[in-house]
Amino acid sequence: MVAEVRVLPGDAGVADIIGAVDADGVAIVADFVATDWLERFNAEIQPAVDRAKRYVFGNDAIDGFLGDRTIRLHGLVAKAPSFAELMIDERLLALMDRYLLPRCSSYLFSAGELIEIAGGETAQSFHIDDGSWPVWPRAGAGLLQMNVMLAGTDFTATNGATLVAPGSHLWEDGREPEQRDIAQAVMPAGSAAVIRGDCAHAGGANTDGVGRRAISFSYCLGWLRTVENSYLNLPLEVVARLPVRARELLGYEIYDGSGREDSGVLGYYEMGSPRALFEA
Repeated sequence: MVAEVRVLPGDAGVADIIGAVDADGVAIVADFVATDWLERFNAEIQPAVDRAKRYVFGNDAIDGFLGDRTIRLHGLVAKAPSFAELMIDERLLALMDRYLLPRCSSYLFSAGELIEIAGGETAQSFHIDDGSWPVWPRAGAGLLQMNVMLAGTDFTATNGATLVAPGSHLWEDGREPEQRDIAQAVMPAGSAAVIRGDCAHAGGANTDGVGRRAISFSYCLGWLRTVENSYLNLPLEVVARLPVRARELLGYEIYDGSGREDSGVLGYYEMGSPRALFEA
């Protein structure tokens, strides 16, 4: 591997992050979260990790992609309440405004996933997260989502640190990464990799037996179906306790595209806004 992922300091401004992501499709921001927040999140999520069982789809392609020795959890804000603070982080939402609002009137929280890679796990195949949606609506639509990969524990070269192909968001369709194109997002716990939805990446192989914990979450255009079904993963009483902005990102607000050409209104609840569920 000869490519590298650009690393920015923890106090990097939004403009600096945008500059790096525009150029490379990915950037690491060191020390993105405070140590006490990460300790609190890891303590809150640990009981769910201990109970986790691998779901088998019975489809070799899907099961292989998700990993034989990898724990994956959705519904994070119900399992670790501190996650709500991260999903509405001001710097992150400023990035989402920049990358997603040109193609929608509002965006959604698409998925939040804890991904813990255990020893012996093999590397994923390279993919783009925009590939979550069928090919035909993606044609000409531009960027569909942005992903953030927060290191819950240290990401090392031997425990499964994410592999990424910097600049691949600018490649022609069909090009696959070669060895010289691939970098590894080695970073200490608390750092975050911001990855465009059209930048090729993959989970790395864990060859040293030390678990690698990632907090992976994404935001998508507001007129797309989200990857995670948060309406089922998060009980309504949990959603009711969240900040208003978090509820909006989870879809408890109308998508109002009526002021945009060839757009409309989505997400009605009783012909009104779902925010009525939380109003006295």
